Amino acid sequence: MPWLPRKSFSNWPEDAVDLSSEQVRQMYEFGFAGAVRDDNAIAEFQRTFPTPNGEEASRMYNIADTGKGKLVVPFVGVVRMFPGCWPGPAQGRGDCVSHSEKNACLTTMVCDILSGVPDEKTGKLEGKPDVPEEGIKNGVLSTEFLYWHRGYDGDGWSCHEGAMTAVKKGGFTVRQNYSDIGVDLTKYSALLAGKYGSKAPPDNVTKMGQEHLVHDLTEVETFDALRDFLHNGYGCSTCGGEGYSDARDENGVSKQKGSWAHAMACIGVDDRDEVKAKYNEPLVLILNSWANWNNGPRKIVGTEMEIPEGAFWTPWSHAKNREYIVHSGGAGFPRKLLPDYVSLVG
Repeated sequence: MPWLPRKSFSNWPEDAVDLSSEQVRQMYEFGFAGAVRDDNAIAEFQRTFPTPNGEEASRMYNIADTGKGKLVVPFVGVVRMFPGCWPGPAQGRGDCVSHSEKNACLTTMVCDILSGVPDEKTGKLEGKPDVPEEGIKNGVLSTEFLYWHRGYDGDGWSCHEGAMTAVKKGGFTVRQNYSDIGVDLTKYSALLAGKYGSKAPPDNVTKMGQEHLVHDLTEVETFDALRDFLHNGYGCSTCGGEGYSDARDENGVSKQKGSWAHAMACIGVDDRDEVKAKYNEPLVLILNSWANWNNGPRKIVGTEMEIPEGAFWTPWSHAKNREYIVHSGGAGFPRKLLPDYVSLVG
């Protein structure tokens, strides 16, 4: 499906809020542009970041080929640290970019924590944030905070703008009740997601996000670069026009089917020889934002691990034309000095 320009953004109907995942899916299949290609945003992205080309960045930071031939599953760290966080609630309006961006940020945040390495800019040793149980069930991080900064009232967004918002405004806003500023983000709300747009959120809300910014972004176009960044714990959002089957095969794989102008998150890849022998190419693991919208086996080939509900593997050739934006570390949460026997993911 060709990318739609910004002028094709349409308002999500006022009476179509908090829809079921099936209703949202129908909106996309009928042609709603939840994710669009924005050439101005791409140009700004390339001006803003020192290494916007992911292939160049992977060589510069000496991570090229580090994931070669491997099963790369950073999602495992996320679901172990926050059991029940994925797939999370289904989006209830055309805010898919904020969901894909949130899941990319969540992957990066968890990998930062698990690395045990202080943040390179703040010097903080990252720790697990306090998230109420309801907040975990709703995805750990807020999508609404990101969506409030899109700058207009219509629905739909570009991946590049969504990612830059995480750098400029904040990507790690925990789902909890911020009673001091009168905002409760514990539960996902499609209605609340539309509260701000052309009207910017108040300064106290924006100030809250400044404490937890993503540091850097880069765009990747090749499987090898995507694989290596995920292998090193960098979360990824992806926008494109491909739709996919809601039926997974015996190995959790879904093929391209139909068209959606849609954003999702990439949470793993499989570059092992046995998988490439089965499918003639490597696989990418995509997490949708429609909750339990698909069905079929979830066990990963040759393991006892399962991919999250709502996710699916797809051959690289079925996803190679999408935009992929990977997220570096970020200013997160100071690590608590806990006894050695307390597990970060326990």
